[in-house]
Amino acid sequence: MLCSYLELLAVDASTIRMAIAARSSARRNLEARGVATLILAEPDVTMYIKGRAATPPLAIGELARFDLAVEDVLEDAAAAYEAGARITSGLSYAPVPALDSDWARATLALLRLERV
Repeated sequence: MLCSYLELLAVDASTIRMAIAARSSARRNLEARGVATLILAEPDVTMYIKGRAATPPLAIGELARFDLAVEDVLEDAAAAYEAGARITSGLSYAPVPALDSDWARATLALLRLERV
């Protein structure tokens, strides 16, 4: 699953909310296994964020939101003997989601919605 910046919200230092397609295999896998690893790749560092679904998903319309409890954060960067080693290409996300689209508004609203 490839997430855009609109589909993740860091609620605090130990919680990340993720909004994904409600009928996706990613939702089924996360619901069944209860764990996820998010990978943030930048040219000089890669971060692995391991989390566990803290609650059942909150599904509204075409989206499902998971609250992930962060369990571990790992950083991988070139060691001194690997000087100059870096990621030079890789994944890209296009087109950039329009912030005023119905999908973006629904996604942001779901991420910000507090459970009652």
